Amino acid sequence: MAAKLPDMDDAATSDQGIETLRAGNLRDWTSVIRDQFVALNVAPSNSSELVGAVRSRQLAHLGVAEVESTPQMFERTSRLVSRSAANVLQIGLVSRGAGHLVQDGRTCSLGPGDFAIYESSRPFTWTLTGDWRLLVYTWPREMVPLLGCDSQRLTARLLGAESGVARILSPMLTGLMQLESGLSPTISARLADECAELTITAAWEAAGLADADATSVEHFWMVRKYIEERLQDTDLNPQTIADAFCISTRTLHRIFAKQGTTVASWIRSRRLEACRQAMTSPGSRMRSLTEIALGYGFTDSAAFSRAFKCQYGVSPSRYRSQLH
Repeated sequence: MAAKLPDMDDAATSDQGIETLRAGNLRDWTSVIRDQFVALNVAPSNSSELVGAVRSRQLAHLGVAEVESTPQMFERTSRLVSRSAANVLQIGLVSRGAGHLVQDGRTCSLGPGDFAIYESSRPFTWTLTGDWRLLVYTWPREMVPLLGCDSQRLTARLLGAESGVARILSPMLTGLMQLESGLSPTISARLADECAELTITAAWEAAGLADADATSVEHFWMVRKYIEERLQDTDLNPQTIADAFCISTRTLHRIFAKQGTTVASWIRSRRLEACRQAMTSPGSRMRSLTEIALGYGFTDSAAFSRAFKCQYGVSPSRYRSQLH
């Protein structure tokens, strides 16, 4: 790769809403990567020729970035994970060259248009070769309704540009960098949520249910669907759910325990997420926060506010004010 990056020329710095950062040595490049994403060790194939650039923009809680540099490896080690409070879910989409992602005991090789999920709370490695460009999409982990055990099933799986849901999603993700500026905060937030949901759908399609505990996973998803359809019901609890499926509460708790969570915490988390998404809906603009909370099964507005801040790091009133 030549020392100049022709696709990220100086004009890019004037794009409205897009920031461009460049580096020409290993120390500066490592700093750029850590500032833009998470702490990573960088090992270039040839440090004397290293040059890199990152173009980035923000769509509500979704960070969108275009990265290109010389062939190299990015590694997030156990030590870096333990020293960092950052917890994000990311997608890496190869738009040029080739990439190899390793996480959670899996390795996938990606070509142009292919993408894969990875998460910063566990070690991972990206190796990028050739004249490469990688599009990186970053969500705060708490904004994505995905259990940790589910995440470990979905990381480092090839989501091919020519297969299933990924075939639709790949050009959509690529287009986020070219979106015109001026989207309202509300529309940006809903777009960020929809991209996350579609990505999870594509990853589950790629993963299938081939694991040994597929039956348990299927039961879990059936109960999740039941809960999702009844978040407004203040009587929704382990006993009513168990009765609906003609199982004991002990069996119900065991199903959720296998997925690394509890029934009560899952219901609370999904109610909070439903409230957050309602805040981004134009149809809910005139509804008070208390009305939204009551509409999704919360009976105490103060408890709702505390739970919302605990899950998302900001109060519901502050979150809503940032949307308008």
